[in-house]
Amino acid sequence: MHPFEALAEPVRRRIVDVLASGEHTSGQIAELIGSEFRISRTAVSKHLRVLRDARLVNVRAELQFRWYFLLTDGVEELEHAVADLRMKLDRRVGWNSERGCEHDPLAAPPFWALTKPVPVKGPGRPYRRGARGAQKTAPIAADPDAGLFRVWPVPPPPSASTQRADSASACSSRAAAPAARGEPPMNQ
Repeated sequence: MHPFEALAEPVRRRIVDVLASGEHTSGQIAELIGSEFRISRTAVSKHLRVLRDARLVNVRAELQFRWYFLLTDGVEELEHAVADLRMKLDRRVGWNSERGCEHDPLAAPPFWALTKPVPVKGPGRPYRRGARGAQKTAPIAADPDAGLFRVWPVPPPPSASTQRADSASACSSRAAAPAARGEPPMNQ
């Protein structure tokens, strides 16, 4: 349970306020809170259970008494929730009444952008009117012969005479291979 949710009730806030002074028995807490808020002992017991489930309060048994005390871990969790809320408040968007101006944290450049120079725009930059006008050279992509990627040359197709010579040498090598292994030649 979120610590804000546990402290949403004024009764629970008062119980935490009482327990901040030290340990108290459930009877002492029920008597004090019951008289202030006009609620029953059962209702006080339920509020103590909600605070115990939220890990803001713990209990120890001693004979017939139940001693309740405030946990420092619960208070630290509450402090973390408040710190998170404060961080969100610092990053809020809109009218800032303390400063009297609009505030948009996304409009400000990020910290890493402040170290890099702005390439073209901004104060202190040279006058560059017309620098992006007519192009002096054609862009590389406009040349259809060169293209964007290198194209490897396609080898010329083989002529008819080289095809016959290649097929004859392939046949003779197939016929010579069985003879080299000591097998009878294949019928052609």
